[in-house]
Amino acid sequence: MDRAWRRSLRAAIAGDWAAAETWLERIVEADSKDLDAVHALAQLYREHGAVGRALRMHQNLLLRSELDRNVRAEALLELARDFEAGGYKSRAAATYEELLGLRRPNAELLERLISLLHDLNEIPRALALVRRLRRRDRALAGRLEVAILLSQAQSFRDEGDHDAARRSIKRCLRRDKHCGPAWSILGELEAERGKTAKALGAWKRGAASDASLAPALYPKLAASYAARGKPEDFDTYLRTIIADRPFDQAARSALASAQASRGQSIEAVETLARAIELAPQDSALRVELGRQLLAGGKDAEALKAYADLLEFLERSAAPRGASEVES
Repeated sequence: MDRAWRRSLRAAIAGDWAAAETWLERIVEADSKDLDAVHALAQLYREHGAVGRALRMHQNLLLRSELDRNVRAEALLELARDFEAGGYKSRAAATYEELLGLRRPNAELLERLISLLHDLNEIPRALALVRRLRRRDRALAGRLEVAILLSQAQSFRDEGDHDAARRSIKRCLRRDKHCGPAWSILGELEAERGKTAKALGAWKRGAASDASLAPALYPKLAASYAARGKPEDFDTYLRTIIADRPFDQAARSALASAQASRGQSIEAVETLARAIELAPQDSALRVELGRQLLAGGKDAEALKAYADLLEFLERSAAPRGASEVES
């Protein structure tokens, strides 16, 4: 048995999983009460795709009457992991919940169960467990609660229950006032009930909180400012954003579009040229510059801009070695 353990260990270290599996199987066949070997073999099965075999091993283990509380808890934990690996989310959640009755839950166990309940759309149960998790890991509980409330709000909105969606979003924002997606959804909810000013405020908070959302929010902000009869205020807003985030190319592009829509082609071209100086690798900006030059009747300059774009694309597509040879 000692030799089999040593050989299984050597095989595992060498990455020879088939040999490690063979030696562990021999150990389990010789002594089925060696629980370390049982769990090691089942985990090896699970990690290499044989989830069914891992499940059978842990289910058979749990049928034994002689298991004490701690051993049963360990077997349940491994069984839950098997169910997760096999995609059986409902059974994994039920097994984790059974495990909660056997041992004091730690943050990892609660996180896994909360995430599964969230995936299963068991929102009330997930939020109840978040409260238990908060006593052990406040930051983790906060992140999970925000994610759950966001999806809950979206579900309510899809069902047409906008009041419930708004309550979930506001609860989410009480937990994290810088949650960009929550501000974005709140803006949509306010716009749908005709509250343009509130929608505008929410979208501005969303763009300020999460720069990755800003490109999708700028067109909505432009429409909101226009609906209020203050399109120039959108320019002022964008200039404030650009002052705070000089490399926000989406803001510069939105500003150029707003300028062009009012016939300010020279200003739009200048805005795009400055954006390209800061982000020469952004081909979309170069395309838009050419489009604005054409719209302004500057065909020669547009032709040069597109020639520069083609040269840029050729350099980007060239293999690194070829670029070095050319240089």
